[in-house]
Amino acid sequence: MTYRYPHFHTRLVLEDLRFTTGPRPGEAMPDFDLPTTDGGRVRKEDFLGRRPLLLTVGSVTCPMTAAADPALKRLHADYGDRVAFVTLYVREAHPGDHYPQPDTMERKLAHARDLRNRDGLPWPVAVDDIDGTLHQRLDPKPNPAYLMDTTGTVAFRTLWSDDRAPVLRKALDAVLAGKSPVGQRQGRMVPMLRGVAEMDRMLTLSGPTARRDVRRGAPPMYAMARLMGAARRRRTEEHA
Repeated sequence: MTYRYPHFHTRLVLEDLRFTTGPRPGEAMPDFDLPTTDGGRVRKEDFLGRRPLLLTVGSVTCPMTAAADPALKRLHADYGDRVAFVTLYVREAHPGDHYPQPDTMERKLAHARDLRNRDGLPWPVAVDDIDGTLHQRLDPKPNPAYLMDTTGTVAFRTLWSDDRAPVLRKALDAVLAGKSPVGQRQGRMVPMLRGVAEMDRMLTLSGPTARRDVRRGAPPMYAMARLMGAARRRRTEEHA
């Protein structure tokens, strides 16, 4: 499957269930030098010898990203003065009519700005190149988190940024205390359920093509997303 797939496919669900490549804890974080949505740049060397980096991966059409960002903002409030936070904007998880898979850096930057503004992210959003060079070197999952220590080594990685058990918090505490590497986590069920709860909203945002692709490619997941989306809308209406 091409990296910049135009349509969501069943195979992606299976590929996203575990790490298969990328730097493991104790291995070097790949070098990077990327533009940000505010016109700046983010480089690996910016953090070496200074402070750890929590690099999370996401896109505006990714339900996991939408689910994770509130929890990450809480972590940022507690650790942002000691740990650098950066979101790496990658390919669209669910490309559609409103958010097709970007074919230019200008479009990809525009999508990344929409994510930053929608979720109110208080940290830089760096944008990977069109072919996802850094994303593919990390292992092209939709919403993992990588914690890099001040030597440029991956101290910890988790398959989903929205693992709200105190996993990331414990990893941050360990690295700030001078411990590295810490390990990795590939928890699936709870983070994925939180992501599915956001899926109906994200498919509406992306457009009819994205909705059709998930309905065809992952019918059980789509049905669950519709039910959870309807329940969410009822709660919103009740509190309006």
